[in-house]
Amino acid sequence: MAEQREIETKYEVDAETATPLLTAAAGVDSTSTDEIFHLTAVYYDTEALDLAANRITLRRRTGGKDDGWHLKLPDGADRREVTAPLEVDPSESADAVADVPQELRERVLAFARGRDLAPVAIVENERHTTYCHAVDGELLGEFVDDHVHSISLLPDGAEKYWREWEFEVPDTALGRRTAVTVDALLRAAGGGRPDAASKLARAIDAEVARPTIALPKKADRADAGLLLTAALGAYRDKLLREDPRVRARAEDSVHQMRIATRQLRSVLTEFSGFFDGPARAALSSELKLLASILGGVRDAEVLAQRFETFDADGDLGGAGTVLAQRQRDVEARGWDRVRAALESDRYFVLLDAVDAFIADPPLRERADAPARKSLAPLLDKRIRSFARKSGILLADPACTDQDVHAIRKQAKRLRYAAAVIDPVVRGDLRTEVKALSKVQSRLGEFQDATIARDAVAELAAETTDPSIAFRLGRIDAVEELRARQAREGLPPLLRRLR
Repeated sequence: MAEQREIETKYEVDAETATPLLTAAAGVDSTSTDEIFHLTAVYYDTEALDLAANRITLRRRTGGKDDGWHLKLPDGADRREVTAPLEVDPSESADAVADVPQELRERVLAFARGRDLAPVAIVENERHTTYCHAVDGELLGEFVDDHVHSISLLPDGAEKYWREWEFEVPDTALGRRTAVTVDALLRAAGGGRPDAASKLARAIDAEVARPTIALPKKADRADAGLLLTAALGAYRDKLLREDPRVRARAEDSVHQMRIATRQLRSVLTEFSGFFDGPARAALSSELKLLASILGGVRDAEVLAQRFETFDADGDLGGAGTVLAQRQRDVEARGWDRVRAALESDRYFVLLDAVDAFIADPPLRERADAPARKSLAPLLDKRIRSFARKSGILLADPACTDQDVHAIRKQAKRLRYAAAVIDPVVRGDLRTEVKALSKVQSRLGEFQDATIARDAVAELAAETTDPSIAFRLGRIDAVEELRARQAREGLPPLLRRLR
């Protein structure tokens, strides 16, 4: 299975529109053409078009150089394309119903949630391809002139004919510059923005999209309920974007998905007084569990990277490498738990519950108040209270590492809460939020050093080799110093918040 980022622009053109000479675009020195391909694609989705609603397309295509399954997932303004080979003879009828490959099914589980994937449209395309090259022959982009015939398989679906252009470039700075110059050329030649975002959307005559929560142009005038609901929607969307990347074990994906779950929970917990009924607490509990499962992978990954740095000077006899490998083993077991969690009905029920909560949030009357007069003062009060109580606790000789960890968790929750209401954060409160970020960072340093010491102690308790124990002791001494320095640096940072 292959994966790449897709950067392409589509243009709608009339049947008689002449294709411009692409070498007229700045930077394009020459072009080459390919044979004309007759492509047939069968698009798959759920009955409710859940994939299309999330800007996802899944198709099985034959007739070209890239015969196979194509899954296109949102990646910011662009999309990421995942491909898988055909599992049947390409000579088989292209419109035959085929089973979606398991690896692609897994990538869209968070969107389909157990619902069947079935054909929703057939798109036939006569494709004329032209390649743009730089003076040194480097490929700059691929231009295609598509003559399309589609058949919607939805109830009362229609048959359509149209023509469109596409220009796709590599994910490089040069590719993006070429996209800009060619875009100007194609627009001048008569290429317009298409009414539909994709061939599928046009084929089924439906621009399906998840409902969005729009803030007013001046977001600081939003009421509390609208701001909180918009934040929930944004964090839900972030979680769903990361889900396919986590299933593919993409770099930093599990970390970003855990952040999204914590951000969702921060809205529900830090601003609990703005919501009514039992749904809020139930969602918060389920999100906490999901974040914990994701954290098993992330924490082990961070520790492994930390320990790997200890053997750089070569005088610890590989002790850091041994510690790192133990964490990699923990990380591998954590991935198994993540996979099981993301394939469970419990996870799909959670996603449905989050969707339902956002669609009809159980807001209390106080949520009608302007956010700048309700949420902002509340956050200011909580930050100052946190700073005062934390300072007192840290000054107590009986303060334990567990107490400092509790302070860290509260600081993190407040940081997430500050992000939620960022549009209404002004003046002194914005200064407090910046200072709170430094507090959280210092607490993170303390926590990393503390859990590293725990891992060192665990290995030390298992060894009977004095030389290994000595090397582990040296690592522990480094982490002890880091933890002490981080803790000693907290009081002055907290005083800035009072």
